[in-house]
Amino acid sequence: MRESTLLSSVAFLLMSRKGQMESADVAEANENEVDGLLIKPLNQQEIEAKIKEIAKRRADMLEPNISLARAAGFTDIGAFDEAEAELTNAQQKKPEAPRVWLKSGDLYQEMGKGEKAKTAYKQATKVDDDCAKAYDSLSTLLEKEGKKEEAFALLQRASQISPRNRDRQFRISKALLEKGNEDEARIALHKALSNETSDAARSAAAAEFFLSVGRADMAEAEYAFAIEADPENVHYFNRLGIAFRRQKKFKEAVENYRKALVIAKNDPVIYFNLALALAESGEMQQAVGSLRRALVIDPHFKEAENLMKKLSGGGK
Repeated sequence: MRESTLLSSVAFLLMSRKGQMESADVAEANENEVDGLLIKPLNQQEIEAKIKEIAKRRADMLEPNISLARAAGFTDIGAFDEAEAELTNAQQKKPEAPRVWLKSGDLYQEMGKGEKAKTAYKQATKVDDDCAKAYDSLSTLLEKEGKKEEAFALLQRASQISPRNRDRQFRISKALLEKGNEDEARIALHKALSNETSDAARSAAAAEFFLSVGRADMAEAEYAFAIEADPENVHYFNRLGIAFRRQKKFKEAVENYRKALVIAKNDPVIYFNLALALAESGEMQQAVGSLRRALVIDPHFKEAENLMKKLSGGGK
C-alpha cells in the first residue's frame, strides 16, 4: 500500500498484545512506515492520544509530502530540473524528517544522480541513526561502485537495526559466501528464513538460495536436511536431483530419483528427471525406458516426447 499513489496516505497504527512487541518488530514496522505503535493493555484515552499525535505529525508532513509526490511525478516524465526543485523544497521544509531524505535519495537514483542520492541517504542516517533503509540503499550504491567492504559494513548495520528483512539477509549471505565464510552465510540465511513454517521448509528455501548463487554443493546439504525432516515431499527429491546434476553427480541423482519413485510411483516428472540423469551418466537405454514410462502416465508430456526423439536420434 505504501507503494500505491492512491493508498500511500493511509495511516497505520500497529497494536500488539502485552509482551509481544520486540525490538525487531518495531524495526520492521518502521521500515514499512507504520505511523504509530501501541502495546496492550491500553485504554481509550491512549488510543485517542496516539491518533491525535499521528494526525498532527501527518499535518506537519503534508507540504513536504506534496513536494515529494510532485517530484516523483516530474521524475516519471523526465522533468528532472522540476523534480529537483521539489525535492529541495521538501528538504528545506522538513530537514529533520528521515523520510524526506530517504525518498529524495530514491528519486535521485531514478534520475541517475548517484552522488546526490548518496548524500541524501547519508543525511537520512544523520537525522535517524536507526534508518535501516538508508543504510541499505547506500550500501547498494557503494556495491555498484565496487566498494564492497564499505557496502558490506553498511549492509550489516542495516541488518543489525532490522534483522527480519529477508532480501537484506540474502544479500549478506551472498556477500559472506563470496568471502568464503560459509558457516556465517548459512546463519544469516536461516535468519532470513526464520518465518518459514517448518524446519523442512526453511532448509528447502535455503537450498533454493544456494542454487540461485551457484552453490549446488550447499544446496545438496540443505535438501538432504529437508528430506530428513519431510521424507514424503517429492518436490524436495526433485530439487535435490538438480543439485546433484549441477555438480555432475549423475549416479547420485539417479539414486535420488529412484528413491522418489518409491514415494510417487506414477509421477511423470520424476521419470523425466530420472531420464535426464541417466542420459547424463551415459545410460541411454535406461533413459529411453524412463521416458516411455513418463509418456505412458502422461501421453501429452511434450518435454518427455522431445527428449525421447533426441535420445532416439530423431532430433539434434
